[in-house]
Amino acid sequence: MAVIAVFSPHNDDFALGLGGTMAKHYKAGDDVHVFIASYGELSHPHYKPEIIRKTRVKEAQKADRVLGGDGRVQFLGLRELKFPQDFERKQYTSKLATMLRKLKPSKAYIPAPNELHPDHKAFGALILDVIEEAGLKCDVYAYYVYPNLHRLRGARLIVDVSGAYGTKLESIRAFRSQIHFFTYAVTNNFIFLYTLCRNWLVGFLRGVRFAETFRKVR
Repeated sequence: MAVIAVFSPHNDDFALGLGGTMAKHYKAGDDVHVFIASYGELSHPHYKPEIIRKTRVKEAQKADRVLGGDGRVQFLGLRELKFPQDFERKQYTSKLATMLRKLKPSKAYIPAPNELHPDHKAFGALILDVIEEAGLKCDVYAYYVYPNLHRLRGARLIVDVSGAYGTKLESIRAFRSQIHFFTYAVTNNFIFLYTLCRNWLVGFLRGVRFAETFRKVR
């Protein structure tokens, strides 16, 4: 059994970026730990923050269970667009480093440090610092959620997720609050469509139905 650490900037990013790969890890009996940076309260300014937090937690827990986990995802409570400040204020570099030393993951998945979204970019860089601080020797793979023309250097990992793709789609559907007329109705539909097309295209090029792509950054 392998120990896997997954770092997600917002509650739906892990399902979009590596839902199929996570489902395969769970099916293999791996011990997967999901860390989510933000509740994403800014997406629904017309609701009270505590309502959005409860909704996002339930959605992430459901998505994790769909993928095969037990729903025990951990939110770090960082404010959107203020990840570096909150990370330092809450002393997460040392706290997460201590936690990761105990977990001893053999593989970690992080958002690409050159992602288009500023929160994704910041979180990826922050977690790389944590891994260095912890002195871990694990493989670290970066994933993309948004389109990006500037790819990371490093060996590419391509995972055939054809058999788990229905599960991935079901996990994405758990995030019902993300599709809202006043917030992400356009953006999230675009990201969802982009994810489908990317997974299909990479799969097609590899001779399979669907595949997820990662870059090894460490």
